[in-house]
Amino acid sequence: MAGSRATSRTRPALRHSRSVVIAFAEDGAQADRAKDVIVRAGGEDIDAIRENWWRELKDKEQQHYETNGRDFGNDEVSYRRGFQCALHPKRRGKSYAEAEPELRSSYGDNQLDSAFRHGYERGRSYQQSVREKRKA
Repeated sequence: MAGSRATSRTRPALRHSRSVVIAFAEDGAQADRAKDVIVRAGGEDIDAIRENWWRELKDKEQQHYETNGRDFGNDEVSYRRGFQCALHPKRRGKSYAEAEPELRSSYGDNQLDSAFRHGYERGRSYQQSVREKRKA
């Protein structure tokens, strides 16, 4: 896993006081064995942790998004992508307008739709609330 990708994928686990183990494998078979050992020891897959984190947030985000007549079921993928982009360390604290040039470069114009932008703004709000809770 590349540095920033590893950080963004492990942050939800660390936020919930979990330990993170990263195994470097030579090939797929070795990776499968390492994963098997970790699971037998009670470990969880980082992607499963991320999905659980989103499930915890999803109902509130859906309710907020649909308040203005939008279709969350249809827009969830783009909305979630925007939400998670706002949490990335290099964009943290930046408004959508500040991050937009880099987002366009990374994702292209066709993925930066209205749902993405709404998700980005909600992700910023979420990040601010997490910071405020830590200060308290």
